[in-house]
Amino acid sequence: MRLIREPVYGELRDVLGAVLPVATPSARCARPAQLPDGACLEAVLAGMKARGATTGRVLTAPGAGGGAGTVISGPIGQAYRLYDVTLAGGAPRGAPVTLPSSSVRVPRDCYATGRGVDYRLDLRDGQLIAREVQAVSCGGPVPPIGYGGPRRPPIGQNEPGERWPATATVEVLGAPRQLAAPRPDCPPDAALRDGVCFAAGIAELAFRPELKELDVIGAKRPVVPGVVLTAKETEQYVLKRGRKGFKADKRWFDKSSLAAPAGCGLTSPVDFEVEAGDRVHERALAGCGAPPAPPPVATYEAYGAVMPVVMGNRPGCAERGEQLLGDACFSDVIGWMRARKIPKAEALVLDGFYRPGERVYGGGPIRFSYASVWVNPDGTYKADRKHSYSAQIRSSGCSTLTDAGGEASGMTLIRADGGVMARAYQWVACPVR
Repeated sequence: MRLIREPVYGELRDVLGAVLPVATPSARCARPAQLPDGACLEAVLAGMKARGATTGRVLTAPGAGGGAGTVISGPIGQAYRLYDVTLAGGAPRGAPVTLPSSSVRVPRDCYATGRGVDYRLDLRDGQLIAREVQAVSCGGPVPPIGYGGPRRPPIGQNEPGERWPATATVEVLGAPRQLAAPRPDCPPDAALRDGVCFAAGIAELAFRPELKELDVIGAKRPVVPGVVLTAKETEQYVLKRGRKGFKADKRWFDKSSLAAPAGCGLTSPVDFEVEAGDRVHERALAGCGAPPAPPPVATYEAYGAVMPVVMGNRPGCAERGEQLLGDACFSDVIGWMRARKIPKAEALVLDGFYRPGERVYGGGPIRFSYASVWVNPDGTYKADRKHSYSAQIRSSGCSTLTDAGGEASGMTLIRADGGVMARAYQWVACPVR
């Protein structure tokens, strides 16, 4: 394959989010102001009171001892922790935030690079603060190390333009669904199949005659409220009324009521949390924010079948019986077929004489068509026009370019087999590894 175009990369930019106060350990911290991880809220609380704020988010991190200039990155709960602090009446309360969350909203023409939100530490009015920052690739795939010049200034929160939803991980919950599980005290007429008790579902259908059927999640083991079941620990059923009571049919395909918020996509397997009252709800995690950057691709020219070429007419061609399809001289094609004892072939038919290196494609300057040529039992040759040909182009792992114009596919004239031949070509996009 021949390289047509090097991969085009995006530009690395930093997108800024909120500024959070940082709480660090202190040996003199009053117990009411101490967080579970040992960080002290006294300086944070003083700042909140000075601003008249009653709620705020606080960051703590083992690496915060490095002070201004330190960048905190890594998984929540290990590299750092977030707390939502409330000052409303009495002692302050710090509720831990269990999932990554931020105020970073990436511009719509930028992509995530695989890194989440980092926290860049700085000093402001003597207080250690953490600025949310996310590295993104704007305009294309993530560039390799050393590509491009110095980074441009960060993209601030208030700069104009459309943005993706804030970068965060959220829990998505489905609507409550009926639960069936193994029970030692199950009435015989409710043990419909698979050792599962459908008593609660049967009672629901009996109480609601307007329902024709009921969606049921079956647990493969006994459960209590609060238990979480994986998809492999469940079976999905449709509970229906029958002529002699009730019946439960397995679903051919699992049904889900989960819907991620706009700008988010599920990032974890779906599981089921058992509720009181023989109910269960689906749950999963969803990642919100900018989509992943597309993979970098380079454009190559891939090649396929080679076929003989007909170039206009020649003197004496008709007398030899080799002028076919009107005024096209097939002498070179027929000679090529005879020399190789080929009874049938495809040929490219051009409107005149052209040199090797010329390209023939739809919408180009050269008029052309294709023909199928074959030898008759009496040794004469015949041809029919074709609208297409067998290109036989193979480019493993690459995809055909569909928006590169007419020049992206066609035939190129080459010197081969003692004459001018046509070789099929196609531009393809190949991932850069």
